[in-house]
Amino acid sequence: MRPESLLCRSAVLAAWCLCTGVAGLEIPSGILAISLDSDDDQDGSAVVIASDGRALTLAEALPVGVDACEVVLPGGRRRQAVVLKRDPVSSAVLLRIADLPSDVRPVLLADSRRLQPLDPVWTAGNATGSIALDGAAAISRGVVSGLYDLSQGSPPARGRGGRILASWNGTAIETDAAINDGSQGGALLDDAGRLVGLTSRAQTRERRLPLTVPLARILDGLDLPPAETAPVGGGAAWRRAVASVAPSLGLLYLERLRGPGNPDGVPRPSRLLDEAGAGEREQLARWWELHWHQQQVFYTDQPVSVLSLGEDLLLTAASNLHGSAERGRLLLPGGAIPCSVIGRDLPLDLALLRCERPHGLPAAAFAAAPIALAAPVALLGRWRENAGWTATVGSISATERRRMQSRLAFLQTDARANYGSLGGPLIDAEGKVVGLCVLLGPHDDRPWLINSGVALAIDASRITAALPAMRAGKTTARPPFVGLGVVLRPRDGTLVIGSVTPGTGAAAAGLRSGDQLVSVGGVKAVSPDAVARTLLRRKSGDRVMVELRRDGKDVSVEVELKEFTP
Repeated sequence: MRPESLLCRSAVLAAWCLCTGVAGLEIPSGILAISLDSDDDQDGSAVVIASDGRALTLAEALPVGVDACEVVLPGGRRRQAVVLKRDPVSSAVLLRIADLPSDVRPVLLADSRRLQPLDPVWTAGNATGSIALDGAAAISRGVVSGLYDLSQGSPPARGRGGRILASWNGTAIETDAAINDGSQGGALLDDAGRLVGLTSRAQTRERRLPLTVPLARILDGLDLPPAETAPVGGGAAWRRAVASVAPSLGLLYLERLRGPGNPDGVPRPSRLLDEAGAGEREQLARWWELHWHQQQVFYTDQPVSVLSLGEDLLLTAASNLHGSAERGRLLLPGGAIPCSVIGRDLPLDLALLRCERPHGLPAAAFAAAPIALAAPVALLGRWRENAGWTATVGSISATERRRMQSRLAFLQTDARANYGSLGGPLIDAEGKVVGLCVLLGPHDDRPWLINSGVALAIDASRITAALPAMRAGKTTARPPFVGLGVVLRPRDGTLVIGSVTPGTGAAAAGLRSGDQLVSVGGVKAVSPDAVARTLLRRKSGDRVMVELRRDGKDVSVEVELKEFTP
């Protein structure tokens, strides 16, 4: 949208005055909603910082060209607000709200420079219009998942529809607390409810977690006094756990034959949303969304996380190889060490590499006991040279997650997992490695999407069991299955046996190609997935009744399930 068209539209701000606390946090009343009367759904947020009506937001929420807006307070009270100053470097905007009532209290400030990774934080804002529509801000609790510099020349951080939302450089705060449409310009709060930054929908290409502009940078750019109070903190216990494994976490640059760069499956849209007519906007927005999702999920030309096993060995997710990489370089402060892939376990999504000389990284300590459901965990990753580590926090949400009819089971965690986490360790509160993040991104036709709260890890015991074969240079291409031993093909609304694997229970029971499968174990065979689900928890040696239709006659056969590799 052109700036001159924005001048003709009024921006509406609605204040949230909820004064109750959540989980010990007293929610400040000075969180505002910015509602622009536009077709772009750019409702945003703002934060009152002084009793004289001064408030902060980002240009994402109040674009250049909007110099005055209306403020709607609880009870329908309306006030006018004007833009006092803009900082083009940080994109921060300083407002003044006329006649701010005394019951709208300013949000206290804290020095964002004293934040540390894994400190608890909250986001509060007008997510999906919550303040304007419901009178209450949407809040979310998380941790500071990363503190890193956006270096000069880095790809711009983008939001929905591929819009460039952050072109500033310097320190950024990343959090795994939720930031959604409408949260732009909202508050990042410490555990005492003090402002440490303004939230943005902007995401780096590799991480795809929204960024927060640090308050110290905002205040400096707007010539406001710095905050002197230190944030509450609170992440010391997790930092101690991370400190014990972080030295074993490395950064590996792989020589991928299919890279560098991005695939062309979803090409870049031909024009921007602002250039499209009303009838084309929705279709173009979906196109941009698919394109940038692909960019962030598939992007290959970047280093990946690896875990040291001591001496000259490194472990990572086989997905990081993108099917073609055989060689790479371990990036260390003193220089790079060439390395090569020596073994793979593709069902577990593991790859073992050997460096040309000892790398000096200590071996990671693996947990001995099985990880329990709901156990607290942190997911570590490296994603950019000189960027340090990043970590998201969650719990084990499943311990026996299967992707196929196989005895192989994975851990699942609700910790946010992104590209930089792939090949990174999942650790417990003691700093022991309980698993390795795997299978992140597209696999088969059912991808596990990054930062969706559904991430898989292969547990420490299975890693230990798989290492001897990989050390010997073996590649395991297919997982062992426990099943009938048939290939099923849909035909005219039925399931027909396409082939029978020799040496399996189906072969021993006399099943034939062309037989129509009616039911397995008393469950109707409506699809190959339905049959797989029926057999998923069965063990080798179990027997199931199979109902068939052969040459127009119904046939019942008992089949012994066996483990086989197709």
